[in-house]
Amino acid sequence: MVGKEIHSLSEYIEFVEKISPQYSLSRGQEQDKDLLPSILRKDDNGMALYTKANSKSFIDDFKNNSTMYIDNTMIKNQNELLVYAQHFGVPTCLLDFTYSHLISLMFAVENAFTYDIDDERKSVVWFLDPRQLNLTSINRTELLDLSEEMNVDDRTELPFAVTVRRNNKRIAAQNGLFVFFPQNSEPLNKISIAENVLKKVEISHKNCRKILKSLYTMGMRFDDIYPELASISKDIILKNNVLEYYKMEEANDWKRIYR
Repeated sequence: MVGKEIHSLSEYIEFVEKISPQYSLSRGQEQDKDLLPSILRKDDNGMALYTKANSKSFIDDFKNNSTMYIDNTMIKNQNELLVYAQHFGVPTCLLDFTYSHLISLMFAVENAFTYDIDDERKSVVWFLDPRQLNLTSINRTELLDLSEEMNVDDRTELPFAVTVRRNNKRIAAQNGLFVFFPQNSEPLNKISIAENVLKKVEISHKNCRKILKSLYTMGMRFDDIYPELASISKDIILKNNVLEYYKMEEANDWKRIYR
């Protein structure tokens, strides 16, 4: 799917303001890869990285080994356990989305200061119409609530949008929710109705630093989306990178003036 290329935060905001409000969900990625959850991804030779048996055993292992870190009384059912596992790096059938298009942009450009100047890759932000997706997938427009529903993986072969109780800090901070993928699902961007439910913004890596600087100037911080101690360190480094970027811009401005 061809996306709209943007070069600045202002162009991104202009794009968001022009698309239909039905595209209420978004997801930022630092590379333009297929929209697939980690459990369904493949290697460079097209071979599946994990099996259906892996999917179950991963969650069982997480449940058995996380009891000293998680208050299991806060987890209502197996689906909520799945969400916890997802946020701590276990491969699952869930793909993260958010209601906040600015948070999606932050995810897309968060590593901008590590890119080489001549990096020709692109970051992307995907926008999703969850109502139209679910109408086709499960014949209902509302989002399925994983905290209330139990057997959700045998309803369809198409992915569908789901929500869950915000009972962990990351979901709350990121205004997060998910797309649930059945075992044999295609990537979301390759399903038959992809053109009707998805839009895409592309950002050349050479423009990501400028956009991340603008987000920082507008008050966006890693601590806002990753509410944990490690984010304090990331924000300290981000502040230094942004200040150095400002200095570089000022130096380039002076060169243009006196050229």
